[in-house]
Amino acid sequence: MNKIFVPLLVLMLTACSEQAAIHIGTPTLTLQQQPVILSVHAKGELEAIQSTPLTVPSGSRRPQTLAWIMPQFSEVKKGDVVARFDGSDFQIELDKTTYEIQKLLYDMMDKERQIDNTRFSFNSEADVVDYEYELAKQFNIDDPLLYTKIEIIEAGDNEEFLKAKAKHIDKVSENFEEKSATEMDVLSSSKSVQQAKKELNQASLSALEVVAPHDGLLVLQPSWDGTMPEPGKAVFPGTKLGALPDLSQMQALVYVPEVEAIGIKAGQPVKLSLDAYPETEFNGLVASISQTAQPRERDNPVKYFTVTVTMEQQDKRFMPAQRLAADIIVADSEQTIAVPILAVFREQDETWVYKQYKNEFIKQAITTEFCSAALCIIKSGLQSGDVIALSQPQEAQK
Repeated sequence: MNKIFVPLLVLMLTACSEQAAIHIGTPTLTLQQQPVILSVHAKGELEAIQSTPLTVPSGSRRPQTLAWIMPQFSEVKKGDVVARFDGSDFQIELDKTTYEIQKLLYDMMDKERQIDNTRFSFNSEADVVDYEYELAKQFNIDDPLLYTKIEIIEAGDNEEFLKAKAKHIDKVSENFEEKSATEMDVLSSSKSVQQAKKELNQASLSALEVVAPHDGLLVLQPSWDGTMPEPGKAVFPGTKLGALPDLSQMQALVYVPEVEAIGIKAGQPVKLSLDAYPETEFNGLVASISQTAQPRERDNPVKYFTVTVTMEQQDKRFMPAQRLAADIIVADSEQTIAVPILAVFREQDETWVYKQYKNEFIKQAITTEFCSAALCIIKSGLQSGDVIALSQPQEAQK
């Protein structure tokens, strides 16, 4: 919520002029120049500017089940196993694919034997037909003095028959070869599929551990629903389990409700205090603010802007995910006039207040600098001593 530091605001609200007494029901305010500081108060946490992510190995395309993971904020050394996954499902799949591959190899061997036997039968039959055809040509009966006409016709028919039979065998053999090649390709394709599954499961079994690449402090990463990684939880390949942050460079993430993020921009000063050390104040500057507001809790529709704050000094007490409170200074004026937002009226490009003049209120055009959810800083149009209405006067409502 907005924090407003206006020392004399309460006094001004009660300092109404005697002339305003005739406007019963219209509260007034006498304006004075004074220091005004407007700030937005919000909660947040610390994070490292740079960190080494620890992710689920991408060797598998399926979710993996966490079997074990180091506790939050554990000190780890280079080469330490940070998390381990359950590989029983991958081992079962590997055994299944190994069995299927062996089965396909036997099927391919059996098919090759059948092809060889059938091919041998075709070749043998073709050799017999070719031999009979050569004999029929060699001993062709074409002498009408020695053989009857019927015998000569039968001999010619037999030769044509053997010639046609040889062509038929060649055609059947050719079709058989094409069919056999197709069947072998199907078996080979099935074997390739199983081999790919086997290699994938072998890769998954070889990547069941997440190892720390260097020394550091383990900071676990909450998932989209806010839950931390824990044994028994299914995680997808590439999911960030945690990180090893660089503790020498820390920054703050401040979560400002969407309706209260008015006027926040880069370069504004920020006052911060850690929940663990509330008596110590740290200074920072707004580095950036997120483009859009997003909910922070699954069942809470309230949206927040994320404000990144650069710390002006680093401290050995800074730890990742450490809770903090922040006051973002959105306006700071030593001597200025500020009026409540309820006293300012707008319509299109016109802005005005109702200023008391003698025994009535007149419409006074003004120019504002910054307006928060409670106050507006006046740039021009009003001066110290002016009396304004805090609500629309009755005569202006007619």
